[in-house]
Amino acid sequence: MFRKTKIQLVLLFTLVFFLILSILGISLYLYMHKVSFNTIDDKLRHKERFLLHNTNDEFTDENERESERKVSYLFWGKDGKILFSDPKNAFFKNEISSLTPKIKDKKIRTQTVNGHSYRILTHPIQGHELKSYPAAGYVQLVYNIDPEVSVLQKLLILIGVGCAFGLLLSFFVGLFLANRALIPIERSWEKQAQFVGDASHELRTPLAVIQTHIELLFRHPANTIEQESTTIFKGLAEVKRLSRLVEDLLTLARADSNEQLINPELFLIDGLLRNIVEQFEPIADIKGIKIEKDIEDNILYFGDKARIHQLVVILLDNALKYTKPNGQLLITSKKDGSGLRINIEDTGSGIPVKDLPFIFDRFYRSDKDRTKETGGTGLGLSIAKWIAEAHGGQISAESRLNEGSRFTIKLPIKNHLPKLT
Repeated sequence: MFRKTKIQLVLLFTLVFFLILSILGISLYLYMHKVSFNTIDDKLRHKERFLLHNTNDEFTDENERESERKVSYLFWGKDGKILFSDPKNAFFKNEISSLTPKIKDKKIRTQTVNGHSYRILTHPIQGHELKSYPAAGYVQLVYNIDPEVSVLQKLLILIGVGCAFGLLLSFFVGLFLANRALIPIERSWEKQAQFVGDASHELRTPLAVIQTHIELLFRHPANTIEQESTTIFKGLAEVKRLSRLVEDLLTLARADSNEQLINPELFLIDGLLRNIVEQFEPIADIKGIKIEKDIEDNILYFGDKARIHQLVVILLDNALKYTKPNGQLLITSKKDGSGLRINIEDTGSGIPVKDLPFIFDRFYRSDKDRTKETGGTGLGLSIAKWIAEAHGGQISAESRLNEGSRFTIKLPIKNHLPKLT
C-alpha cells in the first residue's frame, strides 16, 4: 500500500544527500582552485611591482630562493613582436607566438600551450616605466601551473568518484530512512484501519437490532403501543447504546485531531468525588454492593471538572458492572507529593493477566459475551486514559482473577495551578 510512497521517499532522500555531497565536493574544488590561483596571482603581482620599481636590469629578487624563481618574462615591442625573454630559452618559438598579448587580454589569464598550462600577467608599459627597455610596449610575466592543474584535475576526478560512490551510498541511506519513516505511518494506518473496522462492526450490530424491531412492528400494524411496548423498549435501548457509542467515537476522534476538549477551572476535587459517590450509592444498594470512601478534604485542583467527572464515572461504572452482590467498592483520594492519587478498588471478577496490558486499547474486550450483557462499547477505558493523559497524568490497573481490580489515577497538581497575580 505504501510502495509508491516508499519509492518517492527513497528518491527524495537520495536526491537530497547526493545534492549535499555534490555541493560539498564542488565547493571544495572551487576553494582549492581559488586558493591555488590566488597564491600564484599574488606572486605575479609581487614580481610585477619588483620589475617596475627596480632600477637595475635584473629581474630576480636577491632575497628570493632559487627554487622559488619560476616566473618567466616576455618583452614585446609596441608593434607586437617579441623583443627578448628571460630566461632566454624559456619557450619554443611556436609557443612564444601563441603567447602574443592582445589588447583585449585580461590582466591575468590562464592559457594552455603544447599541453602546458600557464598563468600570465600582461602589463602594458606606460611612458617610461621601464627606462632600460624604451622599445618595450608590453611585458608578460608567465608562471607554469602544471603542478597546480594536475592537483586540481586529480581532485576533480576524486570528487567525481566520490559523488558516484555517494550516489550509491545515498540510495541505501535513503532506503533506510524511508523504511524508518514509514514504520510509524504504517502502524498508525493499521491502528486506524482496525479502529474503523471495529467501529463499523460495533455500529452495525445496534443498527441491525433496531431494524429488526422496526420490521417486527410492521408485521402487526393493528397492534397498540402497549402491545408492542417490549419491542419498542428493546429498540429504544439499542438507540441509546448507539448514541453512547457515537458520542464516544466523536470524543476519541477529536482527541486524535488535537482539538481543544479540555476546559480547565479551579475546583475542589474532594467535593466532586463525594458527589459522584452519592450518585452511585443508590445503584450499588440495589445490587447489594457497599461503597466506601476515603477522600482527603480541601484539595484544590486546576483541570476540566466535567472530564474528571467522566473519568471517575467510567471507572466506578465498570467496577459496579463486574462486582457481584455483597461485594465492595473503595474510592480513595489524597495528595501524593506534588500530585494527586485517586484509587478505585473493587472485589469483582478481576481481569486475566493476559488481558491486563490491553484493557486501555480501543474496543478491546477480555470477555465479549459479558460485555454484551453489560452494554459496554469497549471505549470507556480508552477515554479514561485519554482524559488522564490530557491532564498530564496517567492511569494504571492491577487485578487478580476472581479477587478484584484496582485502578490508579495519578494527576499532577503544581503544573496545573494558575499563576496568581
